[in-house]
Amino acid sequence: MSYLEAFPPELQEYYRKLFGEEAEEIMKRLREPVEHYYIRVNTLKISREKLIEELRKEGLRPRRSPYLQEALYFVREGPNFPDDYNPNLPTVVANKYAAESVYQGAMLYAPGVLKAEKGIKEGDMVQIRDPRGLLVGIGIAKMDYREMIEATRGLAVEVTLPKFKLPSLSELKSFEKGYFYPQSLPSMVTSRVLEPKEEEIIIDMAAAPGGKTSHIAQLLQNRGEIIAIDKSKNRLKKMEENLKRLGVKNVKLIQMDARNLPELGIKADKILLDAPCTALGVRPKLWELRTPKDIEATARYQRAFIWAAIKSLRKGGILVYSTCTLSYEENEGNVKFMLKKGMKLEEQSLFIGSPGIGIDEVQRFYPHKHLTQGFFIAKLRKVREI
Repeated sequence: MSYLEAFPPELQEYYRKLFGEEAEEIMKRLREPVEHYYIRVNTLKISREKLIEELRKEGLRPRRSPYLQEALYFVREGPNFPDDYNPNLPTVVANKYAAESVYQGAMLYAPGVLKAEKGIKEGDMVQIRDPRGLLVGIGIAKMDYREMIEATRGLAVEVTLPKFKLPSLSELKSFEKGYFYPQSLPSMVTSRVLEPKEEEIIIDMAAAPGGKTSHIAQLLQNRGEIIAIDKSKNRLKKMEENLKRLGVKNVKLIQMDARNLPELGIKADKILLDAPCTALGVRPKLWELRTPKDIEATARYQRAFIWAAIKSLRKGGILVYSTCTLSYEENEGNVKFMLKKGMKLEEQSLFIGSPGIGIDEVQRFYPHKHLTQGFFIAKLRKVREI
């Protein structure tokens, strides 16, 4: 299965119109995990140099980011076998989510198994494929074929040769102690662009699971107060656990639909809106189902969040808008919407991506240029009431 087969024809055409000759390379890179896998040093608890020591003791090889003092990254290993590799081994089929995890070096657990070839016994070497037939890894069966299908928990396959290998971090002692948070480079840049100050009223509109919120808290050294909003009770519970692990103490959590933010009657100095999006920039993308129609619908949906943010900003206040998608409509298209609603583009204090499409002041990250996921950041100031 070639990388192009992972994208619907109409989305391929959309990318070619938007990105020209670079579209092919972008789609190829979207199929793979990020080349540099980033974590954020939690400076509320540890320095970057001390964390490097801790991680080396745990057998990892972290590297310092040239862009951010609080960032470290690991270099991806692989690909470990060619795209056309076809080992003569019995097959286990994993669901899309589990297959994407195996593809990056994770183990395969029973809940992620869709099918297992009849006759597989514990101890057999097997190949793992996604539902469309893409080979994602090779490993040793830890259950027989019946158990793999019937079990609701437990390790199904110990993956010994994944297509790519990223470090497994959640089992580390340094993770449990809250010394770091796995977070992409563009996501960290977003909080930096916000430039939070402790005396400001700061709102994170779609906050869970808390990556950017906890980064803002870190930049404020746990001073001031951040209001973090999310409509999902489960996601907020997970966020609460993350904040506790990281030692964050200056966040007030509110469960509500952020589109209703004006009902709180708050006039914020700064708002961060990492908008719900089509996630077309997320990597790896074993295959994509979304089409340009989904892009248009999502861009319209995002405007309800944007409008709520604008209404909740004081005059002179700052909105930082970000997405993890590549489309024009959800990014520059929505920035143009904001410019008609009393907003003005601001220069970004940290700019390491590429200028936007037709708008130089916004920042785009591309998989083939920046070795990151696809990402977008805009910073705007409210200059008039509408």
